Amino acid sequence: MTLLTLILVIATAPLELSQLAFAIVGALAYALIQAVTPTPAAPKAVYTKSACYSTDAKNKRCAPTPAACKPPVAMRRPDPTVARSTAPAIRSALGGAQQAKPEVRQPSSQPVLKPSFKATGWDAEVDELVGQLLPSEQGDRVVKQLAEFVQKELRELVPEIEVLGFASGDLLRGTAFGVAVPEVDIVASASPDILASRMQILRNGGGPGREAGGGALDVRKLQKSTIRCCTDRLVGTGFFKFRRSAFRGQDPKVTLLASASLGINCEAIPLDFFVNSSLPLYNAALLTECGQIEPRSRALILLVKRWAKDRGICHAAKGHLSPYSWTLLVIYFLQVGCGSSGPLLPPLEGFEVSSGLTVSAISGGKTQQCKWSPRKADEPIKSVGALFKEFLHFYADEFDYRNEAVSVRLGKRAAPDLGLPLQIIVQEDGITSEVAPSIEDPFDSTRNLGSCMTSASFDRLREELTRSLELCERDASLTEFLEPWSPEQDGKEDDEEKMHG
Repeated sequence: MTLLTLILVIATAPLELSQLAFAIVGALAYALIQAVTPTPAAPKAVYTKSACYSTDAKNKRCAPTPAACKPPVAMRRPDPTVARSTAPAIRSALGGAQQAKPEVRQPSSQPVLKPSFKATGWDAEVDELVGQLLPSEQGDRVVKQLAEFVQKELRELVPEIEVLGFASGDLLRGTAFGVAVPEVDIVASASPDILASRMQILRNGGGPGREAGGGALDVRKLQKSTIRCCTDRLVGTGFFKFRRSAFRGQDPKVTLLASASLGINCEAIPLDFFVNSSLPLYNAALLTECGQIEPRSRALILLVKRWAKDRGICHAAKGHLSPYSWTLLVIYFLQVGCGSSGPLLPPLEGFEVSSGLTVSAISGGKTQQCKWSPRKADEPIKSVGALFKEFLHFYADEFDYRNEAVSVRLGKRAAPDLGLPLQIIVQEDGITSEVAPSIEDPFDSTRNLGSCMTSASFDRLREELTRSLELCERDASLTEFLEPWSPEQDGKEDDEEKMHG
């Protein structure tokens, strides 16, 4: 106490009486303000319907569990402004520790296993799997609710925006690459002029939405800018997680994960988000009409896409064919490659709805007429399993990748159209080259969907077709066909595209 008193006297001795009085008054005023300031209340707990449901492992449906409906300790909807402002600081603080830590591959705690079936025999296994892949009423309701939620959030940015959802399979039954290749497509649509105005892309008369010459609207840049803005909005709600972007492809998109806390489904739902894209509509139209013309065709499309996904050759971001391309491959096979049973599907002009969506039909042009006769009543009906094996044989041994094009529009075997650009693949030696599969988009005959393929992805395609033929020769089970593919453990991590890259 004596030392403290001596220090206080030395500190205040040089001060005049008026200065000392002001210092004492200021200290008392600060203490008074602190005393009357209310203590901030603790955040209120928020819980969602997902906590009140449990998952039935057998059929992946939600069952109410009242005991689980107690609110969590503290779950708040995150403030997107705070999240965006604090994220760089967190990454900066943790960056050193993360970079110093060596990258080591560890086995997954929940590895993806081979599918198993109750049925016995090839055709029975195929029928069982197809029954699981077909879209369900509950899945359609989930997609509708998901689209409505996205539209509600995005209309705070663009009041005129419309959002539609499409499901190409049963989203409640995940696959090995379910997050990389989602079954759900969410498409936001609005006039480009409205989007440009709302996103403030046309500010100063020459922003990123216009070409360098000034005046013309760059629709592709507008798509990317709008997708980024909408993604920020959805992720900022706390109900969506960003997974990856694919802006280099012909249809820019991002892959998101809708959290179970949204209350729509018991499990997280992976989805692809597009802006002003017609691709999901085309895919849905073809899939629906194929099922109406020939029910086996829809089942075969779902089976082939499931096989391609599980074997890792259905991821366009990595240079493989997209799910839409695999749909066209199946349709083309059913038009030209069914052997003695004859074609099971007509050319595109035989599709009542889809034929009206082509560029030529919209512009008032006429498509080339092709004759088609449906299967005769006395012809034997092949099972979906038999068609699947014929599909593999057709693209492994019969299809001429160099001199033939997959043209659902024509529905016949022919060379690529002169207006279809070819994709030339250069091998790793830098000298050898070959032609990638030419897959004509039936709704735009100048668009080659095989242009995404690389030397590595083309090799993987042929490798999988060869492997499948070997399995066919020894009558392997469907479980072996769908064994999830895994890359070689070379210690390298996958480089995902960055959303703003």
